[in-house]
Amino acid sequence: MDLDSFLVSLYVLVDDWWQAGHGRAPRRPGRPALLTDPEVLTLAILAQWPRFRSERDFWRFASSHLRPYFPMLCSQSQLNRRIRALEPEIRALQQAFARDLAEPSAAYRVMDTTLVPAIVRVRASRKGLFAGQASFGRSASKTEWVYGFKVALVVDSDGVITAFGLAPASSDERPIGDALIASDRHDAYLADKGFTGIEWERRWMELYGALVAATPYDNSRRAWSEADRRWAAGKRQIIEGVIYQLKDFFSLESHRAKTLQGLLARLAAKVAAYTCAQRLNDSLGRPIRQLADLLL
Repeated sequence: MDLDSFLVSLYVLVDDWWQAGHGRAPRRPGRPALLTDPEVLTLAILAQWPRFRSERDFWRFASSHLRPYFPMLCSQSQLNRRIRALEPEIRALQQAFARDLAEPSAAYRVMDTTLVPAIVRVRASRKGLFAGQASFGRSASKTEWVYGFKVALVVDSDGVITAFGLAPASSDERPIGDALIASDRHDAYLADKGFTGIEWERRWMELYGALVAATPYDNSRRAWSEADRRWAAGKRQIIEGVIYQLKDFFSLESHRAKTLQGLLARLAAKVAAYTCAQRLNDSLGRPIRQLADLLL
């Protein structure tokens, strides 16, 4: 799609969802907002595309080129405040589109986490940004320590994100899994070694009726055979691909947030952008994870 077609299609998606769930909201006290909530949501999602290097770069582009669509475009700081305030609505929009795309009868979904830096390491300190919120965690893929957070995801076999969350980088993955399962409520999950544990697996079955197949450690008495480990690793590749797209295409690791609220809003917007792209691809009859040439 060219930018005009993409923007119109995206706004129609967002506005239809908003009208179905909100209708005519009561007028708030004070001066009327320059932008409607669906317009802010549309801009927040569009801003995640890789053609924009930063929030400032996007706002300058919008101010110069998108005025015909948004004649009452507010300042960059006002737009950022509106996006942060609408973070719950961004999450709700993503979840609604994910429910439409995901296959509810799928045999299992895949659960995993990935580390996202809060700030560059030289600025990390107990009194700096995200003090008391971020922590150090070891990245197995990069074999280094990262000061930041764990982004937790649940995806289906087609790569649709059905649940996501954020936790400090040093967090145990099993409580994270508990929160994801409580939110997602699917019947079965495939996970890696970080989620393994007899007591936790029993808890998930008793509380949520969810069977979690987490790869046991190699020295565990429940260790799987080599063939089973290869099978599980192959099936988990779908979530590795989703994480790669979030980091490479939507710049998840380069969020530039300075507060936890800002980081939560950026994470929600990036996941929503990923899901909206899938929704548009589905409506066009394209492979839903083919994102690179969706917006030309």
